[in-house]
Amino acid sequence: LSNMEQTQKRKQEIETRLAEEKKRSEMIKENLEKADQLTNSMVTILNHFDERLHKLEDTILPVHRKTKDLQRLQDNIEKTLTSLDHVIGYHHVANDVEPVLRQGPSRQVDKYLHSMERLVKAVAFFSENNPDSPELNTVNTLFSNGKDGLEKEFQAQLSRHTKPMPPLKVEELIKMENKEDESFIHLPEKTVSDLSQMSEWLSGPGNSQSFVKAYSDIRSNNLIKTLNGMSDHIKGNSNTNTNDELQPPYPGLGKSSHAPIAEEELIELEVDPFVAMVSACAKLIVVEQDMMQSVIPEKYRRKVFDNIITEPLETVEQTGTKIVEYSKQCIARHDHPSIVNVFPAIKHLKTTLPAYQDALKGVSEKNRLRIPRLIAELDSVGVKVLEDFSDCVKSDPEKESNMPKDGTVHELTSNTMLFLQQLAENVEIVGGMLASKFESQQSIQIIRSCLAKYIGQVLGALKLNLENKSRVYVDLFLAAVFLLNNYHFIITALNRHNLLALAQIATPEIERFYKEFIEEQRQAYMQCWTKFDSYLNNDNKGVPIQVQPGGKLKDKDKQVVKDKFKSFNNDFEDLVKTHQQWAMPSSDIKKEIRNSVKSRIRSAYSELHEKYRMVQFTKNIDKYLKYTPESVVENIDKLFDQYA
Repeated sequence: LSNMEQTQKRKQEIETRLAEEKKRSEMIKENLEKADQLTNSMVTILNHFDERLHKLEDTILPVHRKTKDLQRLQDNIEKTLTSLDHVIGYHHVANDVEPVLRQGPSRQVDKYLHSMERLVKAVAFFSENNPDSPELNTVNTLFSNGKDGLEKEFQAQLSRHTKPMPPLKVEELIKMENKEDESFIHLPEKTVSDLSQMSEWLSGPGNSQSFVKAYSDIRSNNLIKTLNGMSDHIKGNSNTNTNDELQPPYPGLGKSSHAPIAEEELIELEVDPFVAMVSACAKLIVVEQDMMQSVIPEKYRRKVFDNIITEPLETVEQTGTKIVEYSKQCIARHDHPSIVNVFPAIKHLKTTLPAYQDALKGVSEKNRLRIPRLIAELDSVGVKVLEDFSDCVKSDPEKESNMPKDGTVHELTSNTMLFLQQLAENVEIVGGMLASKFESQQSIQIIRSCLAKYIGQVLGALKLNLENKSRVYVDLFLAAVFLLNNYHFIITALNRHNLLALAQIATPEIERFYKEFIEEQRQAYMQCWTKFDSYLNNDNKGVPIQVQPGGKLKDKDKQVVKDKFKSFNNDFEDLVKTHQQWAMPSSDIKKEIRNSVKSRIRSAYSELHEKYRMVQFTKNIDKYLKYTPESVVENIDKLFDQYA
């Protein structure tokens, strides 16, 4: 197309579009006018609605306010009615609870305590709101009576169900390791529950502590009865007479420097019942502690437990004090061996001490120290017994009447060694006693060392005393036999029951020392046979005796030979006869000494006898050759054998 035509076509398109837009514009304008009309109409409606709302608000708000006021008034009326019911309820408390209180708390502890709670509140109400009212006096009286009834019921229930534990049950308890076994809390579960509720109320709203004393007294007395019953049970089961059983196996040393003790003042030692009582008490106080925690409020438990155990511990302590007094009588009578009877009691106390220390944590110092103090007293008096024994060994009198005529072992030696052996069988107890003087910490090494030193001290005192005693003998050779016998007895006794090993802790060479002591006395005894050397020498003042041809002697030599045989015969006979009556308890040493004598005499006598039996040095040869070499040996074998 030409440009003109294109332009014309473009113009027609524009005019067509313009006409369409104009038509659309008119439609929009028309719609806007309608919208304005609708808007104006809506505004009119809204304005009218707003006017009506204002009118409605002016009508409703007063009604709303009146409704709220009425609701508030209703709430106040309800509160007033509730308060009136509450107040009226306090006025009814006395009548409501009086029948319950009159019946008592037995078998109705919960109901009784509920009534007591109502009285508590009533008392508080009238005290605050009407303190001069008769109602306050009424509820106060009921409260006081009710509390008394509760206290009496607490005591009655506890007393009714508290019984001493049978001895067989106590023995079962002692053997048990589990200290918290509930089967030993011997009160019914319902009773424990009732007692717990009553004590809780009494200690709280009841503001009473009378139940604390009641509980402490009843349980403490019952514990004492249980302990005494256990002690009587042990005494009753004893198959042997206590006095006979506890007689020392040998007499004491020395004589008492104190006034003699009257027979009725002698204390009868009862170790087994005491040991049983110590064990039972240690276990039973734990049972009491467990039961108390189920019944007594926490704030009173320490005080109650301390009160419960005071008298039972005093009973144990007093029984132990009798053992202390018995030990003191051992000193007064110098009856040292009887102290051994006390050892089981001391050992058991020390063994049980940790259990007591564990159970008595937190109690008063007086109660906590009772058992340690008793142990200390027994240790102290035990040491005094041992010291007195050592002094008696040292000072045992050197009287001729007390000396054995045959030079055998002295009673002092046998008693001393027997006592030391018994001490060695109780190393921990005796060593612990001795160590208590010096050491607070007692290891087994210290204990053994202390006992070893004591044994050395006693043996030293014994040796010194024996030497002094030996000087009583006029015959020095009998004195030597006496010391030899006693030294040998000592070393033999040391080798029993590990006594030697114990003594060697303090004196390592003690065995060698005593062997040397024995050898010294053996040599001292052998000196009595040295004079026979001159009898059996074939000489005359140092000049050999010559036998002439034909078996003849010079006259002066004949007399010398006769004197030799005569002296030998007389002295040998006297020695054998005398020494035959002497004692030599050790067969080994007896044999050794006889062999030594034979070695000294037999060969020389045989030679001399053989030399002169065919020589005419006397007309009565049998008078001088009284003994043959064989009969000499036979007579030597009679030494220290009074029945030969």
